[in-house]
Amino acid sequence: MSSLTNKRIVLGVSGSIAAYKAPDIVRRLQDLGAEVRVILTQGGAQFITELSLQATSKNKVHDNLWDKEAELSMGHIELAKWADALLIAPASANTIANLTAGKACDLLSSVVLASDCPVLIAPAMNQQMYASNGVQDNLATLVQRGIQVIDPAHGAQACGDIGEGRLAESTEIAKQVGSMFLSTKLSGKKVLITLGATIEAIDPVRYLSNHSSGKMGMALADACIEAGAQVTLIIGNISTSISEPSKQIYASSAKQMYQSVMENIKDQDIFIACAAVSDYS
Repeated sequence: MSSLTNKRIVLGVSGSIAAYKAPDIVRRLQDLGAEVRVILTQGGAQFITELSLQATSKNKVHDNLWDKEAELSMGHIELAKWADALLIAPASANTIANLTAGKACDLLSSVVLASDCPVLIAPAMNQQMYASNGVQDNLATLVQRGIQVIDPAHGAQACGDIGEGRLAESTEIAKQVGSMFLSTKLSGKKVLITLGATIEAIDPVRYLSNHSSGKMGMALADACIEAGAQVTLIIGNISTSISEPSKQIYASSAKQMYQSVMENIKDQDIFIACAAVSDYS
């Protein structure tokens, strides 16, 4: 289960060419179990359509502070109360300046002011704009107020420049939103997990093994890492990707796995034996 399962995220899309990536951000958040509602600013609407965001989020897109129907129930307050987190991606230089000044000049800035949940912003703009004293001072002020900044990437930009200012990758943005909700139940605990299949040689050519993929052990490792544990993996033969960050020890045979467990188990708080160990040696 992801830390974003059943979490409610309000995504603010402001006026940057990177707004075209917003539907992918919505999908990445949904893949992790979140429900997403979108606020589209006037600037953002120059780069992405309301229909695209409505189709991907499966919710009405909010774009007008003066929407009479929405404001019957104080729409900007309702959105602020609904959200478990606010994410502004992309966050333009203008939106960042509005937030720093504490303005309530549109629906997005009003929702931010009315909210008491975590706020994350992912800046996206020309590299020279991003490096300017004005933007950097504004970002520093927002960080001091508790807003989390998802640093932009370095690379080629729409204008032809190369430098910092590209919107962070959608997967990285979703990951950082998820990190706001990570459990700390296992914080400071050390967990040792065995996983995968062992291989027992019959002769130099033949061996006995099984079809264990290691997926269950890796899922347990992911859950422990998300809960704050320091995880050590003793890995047999697997066919799945390895959890990061974790300490990794490789063991081919049952004997090697046993030796690795005995060498590492003394300072562990939790031991999970998930490997498919052969009963032949």
